[in-house]
Formats: sequence, structure tokens, C-alpha cells
Amino acid sequence: MFALLFSVTAVAQTFFSTTTVTCSEKGDRRTSFSASIEYPVSGEKKSLGAVREWICSILETDVPDKLEEADFRSLLRNCCGQFLIDADGTERSIEIYRSYEDESCVTFEAEVIDKDSEKWISQDCATFSKRDGHRLTVDEIFACGESKIKELMWEYRGDLPMAVGSAKELVVGEAGYIDGWVIVIGPAVNYTGAAYRLRYPEIEQYLRKGHSGGYY
Repeated sequence: MFALLFSVTAVAQTFFSTTTVTCSEKGDRRTSFSASIEYPVSGEKKSLGAVREWICSILETDVPDKLEEADFRSLLRNCCGQFLIDADGTERSIEIYRSYEDESCVTFEAEVIDKDSEKWISQDCATFSKRDGHRLTVDEIFACGESKIKELMWEYRGDLPMAVGSAKELVVGEAGYIDGWVIVIGPAVNYTGAAYRLRYPEIEQYLRKGHSGGYY
């Protein structure tokens, strides 16, 4: 029993170590690519792999067999070079960073901005369980139905530009936790995914609680 308790506690207390990997290049006809990525170099094994795979999905690239720091630096340079070949006249900037972590979960956020004749923004917020590495779903975060989540998104839409006129017309995307907030991804004008930031203390009654009273 003591050995089992020690094992569970050891896993729960494994926090991520990260390093910032950057790449910035310019091509012809105003084409450019810049990225700043807080890349996890160590952490709980199952969630570490899941975060690395999610980062690759943001970069729109396949997941290689190896993804240690040196491998990722090479992968990012390759993504940069390929973008300069494929995306004539487009400027792309990518930022990925760890925005929350506790004993049970870790959250990374991403923002991709593309500029050509228009500006398009894609945001994402991904919270991963340290127990088994899976990405938390909306149903694991919220204890209420989708209609209520839409109402909360509408209430906390802030200055996001809306193409719809009511909460009912919103779409609930992915969701995640950061310190004091719940992020829900939804629609907005010139966004392929916009972060709706819901204040945790004010919406706590609609959320599921962790066994220890924490987020998950």
C-alpha cells in the first residue's frame, strides 16, 4: 500500500520543464514565418507525449518518431522552410506557451495569425490530464449543458467581433483551464477559433470539481 501511494504521489508531482524554441524567416513577396514555442523537454511521460503531438497539430505537420528538443528544433525549421515555399505572400506568426499547471493537469495555449489581404487568427487552449495524458473534453470541464455554456460564452465574449446575434447561434469548441479562468474556443469574425475567457469564480457552479477540490 505504501509503495502504491508513493508511486501515485510521485507521478502527481511531476511538473513540466520547458524551453523556448524560436524560428523567424522571410521569403519573397512579403512571405514570412515566425514562431515562438514553449516546448516541453521533460514531464509526466503520457501527458508529455500528448502535448508534443498537439504542438505538431498546431504546426500542421506529422508527428515524427522522435521529438526530443533537438528533433523539434529541426522540425520547426522544416515547417518554416515549407511554409515559405507554399504560402506565397502570407505572413504567419505562431505563439505556443504553457499557461497553467498543477499536480493533476497541464495547459498549453496557442495562437496562429495569418496575414495576407486579410488577417485571420486561430486560438486554442488544451488541458491534458497527467494521469493518462488525454486532453480534457468540454464534458469533463462543465457540469452543465451546451446551451448554458453558450450563454456563458456570450456573457464573457468581451470585445470579440461577433457575426451572430445571440448565444444560441454560437458553437462550443474545445475548452481548457488556466489560472482563474476557463477558456472555451468558439466563433468570431476573422477567427477560425477564438478564445472566450470565462472567469472561474463566477462560473464555478457550472463546473465539475476534482476529487481534491482542484480543477481536475
